[in-house]
Amino acid sequence: MTEEKKCVLIVDDSADDLHILMENLKQDYAVLAATSGEKALALATRDPQPDVILLDVMMPDIDGYETCRQLKANPDTSDLDVIFISAHDTTEEKLAGYNAGGSDYLIKPVQPSELLQKVKLAIKNKQAHSEVLAGQSMAMETAMTAMTSLGEQGVVLDFMRRSFAVSSIEELARLIVEVSSSYGLENTVQICGSREIIYASTHEPVSPLEQELLVRLKDAGRLREIKDDLVANFGAITQLILGMPEDEEKRGRLRDHIAVLLEGAEARLQVLEMDLELAQLVKDSNKALLHIGNMQKEQKQAAMQIMDNVVERMETSFFGMGLTEEQEQSLMSIVQEGVDRSLDNLDRGARIDDQLHAIVHRLENFLQN
Repeated sequence: MTEEKKCVLIVDDSADDLHILMENLKQDYAVLAATSGEKALALATRDPQPDVILLDVMMPDIDGYETCRQLKANPDTSDLDVIFISAHDTTEEKLAGYNAGGSDYLIKPVQPSELLQKVKLAIKNKQAHSEVLAGQSMAMETAMTAMTSLGEQGVVLDFMRRSFAVSSIEELARLIVEVSSSYGLENTVQICGSREIIYASTHEPVSPLEQELLVRLKDAGRLREIKDDLVANFGAITQLILGMPEDEEKRGRLRDHIAVLLEGAEARLQVLEMDLELAQLVKDSNKALLHIGNMQKEQKQAAMQIMDNVVERMETSFFGMGLTEEQEQSLMSIVQEGVDRSLDNLDRGARIDDQLHAIVHRLENFLQN
């Protein structure tokens, strides 16, 4: 049975742009088109609903941002994935799109390969989002319960205590998000580890637009407010918090709590990075020792073969030398002594290898404990 095509709604007041987008998508998707925000709002509520909406930013009457806000305000369309299309590639524009509820951004002129890639990713993220909604609801309820029982400062202390039990950068990122959400804050965290970049959010999966914004805001300063949002940068950790409280006193308190929380997270991250580095060092050492051990075995076998050949040639050459039996035995004892000493040196190298293995094993046990 043929799988039903996913539906993409394209919203653009330009007939030429609509045509180009439809031509690139019609082979893989069922395509709907709207030339205004009003028509898009109507089509979005029809059954079956579109899986992804491509939304032009600059439109008359209702622009793309306002259209998206109205979609997100309607419970029937709030889960629809919106990809903005714009000629502007500034951080301010993308932050505006993110605040309006968009999940990604396409810059005009749209490249077909990028268009298809982003639509495919949006559909995949929508499916993942549906799977985690129930779990997030439970996590938020747990976080709010903790907030009520501990108080604002207690939440920070609880984070410090729990951070000591964290064993990976992924766990640390999720803990930062969870504890920050205890204050009722919608937030996303990026941790630029030495090996990879980790993301966590109150609304996973983290959209491509969020990821790009966090990269752009990494150099925005330690604590920077952009309208109602807060950007915090502590070392390799960047946090974007949406919708800080309007009350100035509470806003200031939460800003201070977030700063203390992220200072603790930064310190814990440094320890985790050192643990990862040490674990990698142990892994590399084991690999190197295994290689050395194999080389030693090969060298010993080669040396024994060479020595056996020398002894055999010596014994053969005795026939033409006219040596007495006593002279032959004397020469052979000298050769055998050299062979024994060479083998002893090779065995000594193997014993050193065993000692190194024991040290690495102790390091492994230390890391596990």
